[in-house]
Amino acid sequence: MISQVTATTFHRFLSNGRTSPAIFTCEGPDLSRPEEFVVKLRGGLERRERGLLYELYASLLAAYLGILSPHPAIVSIEAELAAAIQAELAADPHRAQIIRDSVGLNFGSQFLVNLAVWPVDKYIPKTMREAAMRVFAFDALIQNPDRAYNNPNLGSRGEDLFIFDHELAFSFLLNIFPSQTPWKLTNEDYLSRHVFAKTLKGEPFPDDFLRRLNGLSGSELGSLSGQIPDEWKSEDLAKIAAHLGLLRDHAAEFAEEVIRRLEGGG
Repeated sequence: MISQVTATTFHRFLSNGRTSPAIFTCEGPDLSRPEEFVVKLRGGLERRERGLLYELYASLLAAYLGILSPHPAIVSIEAELAAAIQAELAADPHRAQIIRDSVGLNFGSQFLVNLAVWPVDKYIPKTMREAAMRVFAFDALIQNPDRAYNNPNLGSRGEDLFIFDHELAFSFLLNIFPSQTPWKLTNEDYLSRHVFAKTLKGEPFPDDFLRRLNGLSGSELGSLSGQIPDEWKSEDLAKIAAHLGLLRDHAAEFAEEVIRRLEGGG
């Protein structure tokens, strides 16, 4: 189950990131010692609780599909700590307001040391091509337009790829008339801008990704939804489950579509 932790020490805002994420030391019963987390603050997200829902759901789904991402947590920021941080930010009213609006539950991910942000136009080593293929397929699965060549939102450590930043995922939720055939990727223009769109031609679709997608049963989907805090739940959860159910039922066709998009160079 997802870890629930309490922020105890504020360190700094990250210099990059439109949503003003920040690093906190956190403590909790699931942690053997205090740990640092990158916290996506509710007050910094345009979609507020929905953005937090998308972040957590995508992280849980990635883990189910065998894709690496920083260990997620639900981070509680208490009013007393928020007030102290606001006092420190007296000269920065915008960020002070973000902290003020973030009292309560927020999304956190374990701060990974020695994680190198993926450079623009980086060559994919042969040993990392399968992992890169999983990332491309994952973003097609959740309709995530926010992992573009100029904004990779992923990092590497050794030969491992880690993905992050999913508050803009599940973009199908914005459609007034959702597609009844979401496994067909012809009109998903954001895939042409994906960080790996032009570099994975000839890479086979990972067998275990397909197997796990086929195994995404109703009970598995229920387990994912059950880990979302009640404060973040909305009608979006049912729509996400329905979307993933359609992709599961057409998993083989989805895999063929992913290959087709890559053969066309994105």
